[in-house]
Amino acid sequence: MMRYFKFVFASLFALFCGASIQAQVVTTEPSDYSDPNTEVKIIVNLAQLDQTKEYVQNLIADAQADSGIYMWTWKPYEWPVGSERANGSGDRPWQNSNELLRLTKESDLVYSLTMVPTEFYNVDAATVYELDIHFLVKPKNGGGYGDPDRKSDDLLLEIDPPSVEKTIVYAFPSSPQQDDVVKIVYDNYRDTLSVMQSIPAGDCYLFIQATLTDGTVIKPANIFQVINTPAQQMKQTQAGIFEFDLVPSLFLDLQAGQQINEFKVVAVRRDDSSPNGFQRVTDDLIIDLACW
Repeated sequence: MMRYFKFVFASLFALFCGASIQAQVVTTEPSDYSDPNTEVKIIVNLAQLDQTKEYVQNLIADAQADSGIYMWTWKPYEWPVGSERANGSGDRPWQNSNELLRLTKESDLVYSLTMVPTEFYNVDAATVYELDIHFLVKPKNGGGYGDPDRKSDDLLLEIDPPSVEKTIVYAFPSSPQQDDVVKIVYDNYRDTLSVMQSIPAGDCYLFIQATLTDGTVIKPANIFQVINTPAQQMKQTQAGIFEFDLVPSLFLDLQAGQQINEFKVVAVRRDDSSPNGFQRVTDDLIIDLACW
């Protein structure tokens, strides 16, 4: 489900009463950030945390003592202990945060970390859109192991693709790279074409065609063959909704250096009563990958 840009962050306590909206704990530069393949500065304002909690008071005391504040993150991916980007090291990693995750002090109680999410977490953009960024902030020694904790509550930065009007067939993300996981969705309930109504679960397929930057056209099966190509059958995930997941470069078996300029998909249904053996949606879905 497409979502508008949101920046949610604060503890559950901040939402409990609902009487007013607190200033945000987490913001970004740029403020309308939506492309996890580009750089973002994640800014955390400790002054907006719930300071009635002892572990937050401990965190703020450490910040005021300039002892250093660090990110501890687990989604969209948590690097395992021993890796270069692991949250911490040693037999008590919570008490020994990774220097790579040290935040920059912007001003009193305001800290930041700049990253390219897909590179930092080593995941694709679709994974970032699906899972968002989950983290907290803490001093290098976060306490624990019998000592009082020194940390924020769990924080969440939601990263959403640009909000676009959904067509009958649409892609998520809407502007992918060729190595991203792309979900193609066909909303059969919204299709007003009479011959496309009430498609049985096993009778929906996806015609796929890519045009490369050198002009080469690749289509694993032509539109007359696609209904006999099991690898291009769409999966019915709920009533009236058919989906197909692929990584374009892998699905098309691209060679080194080949780049997709344009990616076209067409939802097709098997129809043995038709002279061609199939029916298709009215419009092609064209996905432009040229800008990357």
